[in-house]
Amino acid sequence: MLFNSISYFIFFPLVLCAYWLSPKTFRRALLLVASYVFYMSWMPVYGFLLFCMTFANFGIGLLIDKRNQSSSFFLAIGVVLNLALLCYYKYTNFLIQTFNSFLGRFGEFQPVANTDIILPLGISFFVFEFIHYLVDVHRGGKPIKNIIDFALFAAFFPSQIAGPIKRYQDFVLQLGQALIPKVNEGIRLLLQGLFKKVALADNLALVANAGFSNPSALGGADALIACLAFTFQIYFDFSGYTDMGRGSAYLLGFSLPDNFNLPYIASNLSDFWKRWHISLSSWLRDYLYIPLGGGRCSRTRKHANLLLTMLLGGLWHGASWHFVVWGALHGAGLVISHEYDAFVSKTAALGRAHKRLPLRICSSILTLCFVILCWIFFRAESCSSAFSMVHSLVSGRESQIVYEVLVQTPVLVALVLYSIYGTFYCIYSKMPPLFAGLSLQAPSRAIIYLSVFFAAIAFAPSKASPFLYFQF
Repeated sequence: MLFNSISYFIFFPLVLCAYWLSPKTFRRALLLVASYVFYMSWMPVYGFLLFCMTFANFGIGLLIDKRNQSSSFFLAIGVVLNLALLCYYKYTNFLIQTFNSFLGRFGEFQPVANTDIILPLGISFFVFEFIHYLVDVHRGGKPIKNIIDFALFAAFFPSQIAGPIKRYQDFVLQLGQALIPKVNEGIRLLLQGLFKKVALADNLALVANAGFSNPSALGGADALIACLAFTFQIYFDFSGYTDMGRGSAYLLGFSLPDNFNLPYIASNLSDFWKRWHISLSSWLRDYLYIPLGGGRCSRTRKHANLLLTMLLGGLWHGASWHFVVWGALHGAGLVISHEYDAFVSKTAALGRAHKRLPLRICSSILTLCFVILCWIFFRAESCSSAFSMVHSLVSGRESQIVYEVLVQTPVLVALVLYSIYGTFYCIYSKMPPLFAGLSLQAPSRAIIYLSVFFAAIAFAPSKASPFLYFQF
């Protein structure tokens, strides 16, 4: 069940009404059942997998909480169990293909056949949340002792497929409070996310797909358009999902962490990762980079920690070598960025220059160019395809393959409308006295909400595409 599907716009209002009309004692159980219905609507058998993972991690958490000499052992068992499931479902075929490719270099042999494993939706996010829970309980956090609460933390449908990655302390704290729905913010985020996904990301996908399906045939201009299209497609697609998930949670009285903060205006690569997929980057920092030693070690070890963290972060995104290259590029970029920052801090004149607007703009432009280059390896089907796209990007060839698709989509008009809407909202939210005369009471808000909804439907392409992060 997709957030941008008709079935969700039937399912969610029914759940919302039933939730708020039910007695408080039944609401958590009702929300848990709804979350399993949501998850099992795609492939019911994986609901049983989620149940087993939930029950196992709940029990392991209680064993860790006993604070005896075996707590570290149980933590290790829990982490290994979660990672083993992730590796089985996500990386089995990748390992088989890598094994076959390696042995194929030494002559003919009987290759190992791929398995028929289907990746469960959201398993990467489930695993990260379970590992976070076990590690934090081992560090002294209070475990969740109510199985319904723990199962709801794991399966909460607004965040279950593609995050954001929740912290259990924040979620449980909300369960213990008198929940109040944020109706205006919830509806706004739902419709904003719908417009981002349907009107922007899905149309940009047509342009990006036209380029990345045959990168060797592109000219330089076409390759640039395709790269830019994917750069904004993945942002609008993933942030649109986050908006719809957070909006749904707000209407149910819950608050989920924001995952994006204008990442494409980042001043450097470190700043980019503080703005992009914030819940993942903070997870990698807290549960991988810092345990490896973080920055509290030698310069060489610090750089190695950064590279390893980003390599594993790249592999987490997908079971393919081009994702590993994407992670390696970001790791190398972070190392260079940290070294440059250290150099700037020791050079007074350069430090003053970086505080001025012209150099800050240049820094943001260079960062964005590097991010766009890295997105090529993220989007391409393979490393060879990515290098073909890079070659086309710098070639002098001419082609209009992507351009012709671009002019046939309404994406540019949709971008202008979204920019007007975003500008209006930013001004209104940050400077309400300017709009005191309008006050945006219910009739005004209803007009804006309906306008955004019908605009999203009007600009929707004939064929919807799944959310990009569903495959992770």
